[in-house]
Amino acid sequence: MKYATIHADDAAIPGLIAVIEERRGWWSRLGTDLFLCVANDGWPGLARALQDAGHVLGVQGSVRQGALWLVVQKGRAFQREHPRARVLLDKGRYLVAELTKAQAERMAARGEGCFQVMALPRNAAVFQTHAPRRARAMPPAAPALVAGVQDEVFRQAITHLVSYRTRHSTSADYAQAAAWAQAQFQALGLAARTVPITVGGGTSANVIATKPGLGPDAGQVLVVGHLDSVNHPGGPDAPAPGADDNASGSAGVLTLAAAAAAHDFAHDLTFILFGGEEQGLHGSTQYVAGLEGEARARIRAVLNMDMIGSVNAQPPAVLLEGAALSQPLIDRLAEAAGAFTDLDVQVSLQPFGSDHMPFLDAGIPAVLTIEGTDGANDAIHTANDLLDRIDMGYALQILRMNAGWLAQEAGLAEPALPRPDAPAAGCGNAGPAAFDQAVLAAQNQLAGHYQALLAQYARLDRDGLLAPGDLVERQSLWALCDHLRSDCG
Repeated sequence: MKYATIHADDAAIPGLIAVIEERRGWWSRLGTDLFLCVANDGWPGLARALQDAGHVLGVQGSVRQGALWLVVQKGRAFQREHPRARVLLDKGRYLVAELTKAQAERMAARGEGCFQVMALPRNAAVFQTHAPRRARAMPPAAPALVAGVQDEVFRQAITHLVSYRTRHSTSADYAQAAAWAQAQFQALGLAARTVPITVGGGTSANVIATKPGLGPDAGQVLVVGHLDSVNHPGGPDAPAPGADDNASGSAGVLTLAAAAAAHDFAHDLTFILFGGEEQGLHGSTQYVAGLEGEARARIRAVLNMDMIGSVNAQPPAVLLEGAALSQPLIDRLAEAAGAFTDLDVQVSLQPFGSDHMPFLDAGIPAVLTIEGTDGANDAIHTANDLLDRIDMGYALQILRMNAGWLAQEAGLAEPALPRPDAPAAGCGNAGPAAFDQAVLAAQNQLAGHYQALLAQYARLDRDGLLAPGDLVERQSLWALCDHLRSDCG
């Protein structure tokens, strides 16, 4: 059997697929690359047809029938474990490898949560890449939440987490990190607790913080990441700073919690830092197993952050990974990426190896947000997973996307408007001081909301993306801001 790779953009893909299938070939899509196969006797005709259509063939070769496998890996886990395995296409997290069935089954059994080996999908996408596109509709209050995603909060959190010698799930250092994280949630005014879990023959903990929603039939939205780190070559006692995997995701959970703390939502928010992820998703698995029927049914969505700090693709991209039931979440995240970032968006329905998996297995919509694939951070699970691997600005873009999504999914409340018949605070009118302070706070919140919206319009204007209707809305916002500034003039 012959194989080849072709690099193609979205516009060329449908025609390319038609040529392959008309000549009885088959394909798998990995981002901007198609991996195609055809029987030996069909290769000359297919190659000629592709070249006549203007397509440039990349790597070409022969492969045994039934020997093509898809590998999904963390970092370079599979390639470190099996350096002699023949890799035909390398897209970082995703590999096309030539293996016998016996090799694939043996390797899959030894993956230990660091990689997965499965049959290469035929005539299907492993993952797709989309250029940033503007959101069709975002909640008017969303920019205010996005503006609350602060670089300093993220930077301080990730720097502190990396300062522990290790965050191995059963270590004393992990216990200290969990206690610190609980205190950070509590300082934001959230109810927070640590819940013991078992990891192999030891114990660890999940850190859980909650913010009640205001809706009469409030559901629940979870924002999660794993707190633990690991050093596979060095063992459980070796240094494991885990900057990217997963201090970045844990700091991201804390940063979104800080942004959300100042707002009201229709639905309950639950922020969770899981233990035992690196040893086999223990924290998330035990959390899901402990959910009663009603509690499970209340969960609207789960957003998982695992490795959001290393730029592996150019242009920079974020990978949204879930299952078929995750598609609505993925669509809204992609819209938020278009509204608040300039990241390319990669989408995969081949989920693997992080804390979204137990939720998906239980039929709960969940999605992983992770750094884009094409390359991979090969320092994870070693002592070299340090802060110098982290691009803070890139991580902040992923977090702004996630904040925009959270505004939609959790029902971010609009800033409260003062009553029309109420005296304006601070303008010399009589009235209870407490009421004056409440009105002033509402006016300040509303002004901040409008300013965030105007900043968003300015970014769209800079990029040439403002539609005529947007210009009218921006003029109206300017007028409202002028009115607020003149209330006490």
